[in-house]
Amino acid sequence: MTHNPSIGAPVSRRSFLRLGATAGLLLPTAGGMTLMLSGCGDDDQVNADGSLNGSYMTASGMTLSFVETMVAKERGFFTEHGLNLDIKGGQGTATAIQAVLGGSADLTRANGINAIIAVANEDAPFVSIASVRQKSQFEVVSLPDDPIRSPAQLAGRTCGIVSTGGATENLLDVMLINAGIDPGSVQRPVTGVGTAAYELARRGEVDAWICVNTDRATIQKEIGEVVFFSTDEYAPMPSDSYNTSLKMVESDSDMPVRFLAGVLKAIDYASKEENWDQVINDLRKYNPEADAAQARAELPLLVESWQAAGPENALRMNPQTWTAGQESLIKAKLVNSAAPIEKLIYPDYLARAREL
Repeated sequence: MTHNPSIGAPVSRRSFLRLGATAGLLLPTAGGMTLMLSGCGDDDQVNADGSLNGSYMTASGMTLSFVETMVAKERGFFTEHGLNLDIKGGQGTATAIQAVLGGSADLTRANGINAIIAVANEDAPFVSIASVRQKSQFEVVSLPDDPIRSPAQLAGRTCGIVSTGGATENLLDVMLINAGIDPGSVQRPVTGVGTAAYELARRGEVDAWICVNTDRATIQKEIGEVVFFSTDEYAPMPSDSYNTSLKMVESDSDMPVRFLAGVLKAIDYASKEENWDQVINDLRKYNPEADAAQARAELPLLVESWQAAGPENALRMNPQTWTAGQESLIKAKLVNSAAPIEKLIYPDYLARAREL
């Protein structure tokens, strides 16, 4: 295997399995639900032509955020690498993680915070194999007549979050602690996704809110000006990553390699503006309700997040980012003790995918 310095030192399968050998069977998550682990699952089905069958569950529905897998399937990039992939829409990160641990999906996507907490706190046999976004999709947004330009300015004020106990609330806590602010001094009502938070801010019900950058861009284009900053500025954290189970690593299947090879080609294709009409058509095959004009307006931000480390580093995992992110979560008391980096990320699949 060729070592790719952009993704850190390869981890041997033997050492990875040794680190994961003590994983439990019933794992309570940070949100209180229990992760039920399957003792066994369906092996990859090898077809007569040598292709493999696999399944992937998104973290939440069939939205533009997950379009790279739709493009890979519809443009035949998975097929080129001998993979027949079933794409399923998830109903939240916890459900998607459960699907992988329970054996009903082979691969999923989770925010880096959720992945670290699952492994470090619960010893979940769940590992990140590639980083989809090379920068945070979350931003802290406020109105220009009373701008919030740093976490320190949130002390004693109100900041909306997407959901209680989710990535945005965790990011808020980390940013506040890093700024020396007591997280308890900041109220955090749920403002959800979309543009509704803007109206709440206009009515004075929130001083700021955390949202994805595409929602912020829509607000700026269609509603009004806002002030914003990326959470990366104050709480660097690995963003969305593809994940699989320890059982998959144990199986010796190269299905994840084929998956990542197809995604690499899809990201290259979907990053070119001349292909965006087709990208949107592929999205609408899975989500007929998707607004084509809005998707086209949001695609540049998505491409930017894929390529933030340079086009040549698509899907790379930066060990330093994972280590620093875990340290911040420990400081915020969201993680009890550090998990070895070898249990958090497994770069072998991506290194092999780059060679195909």
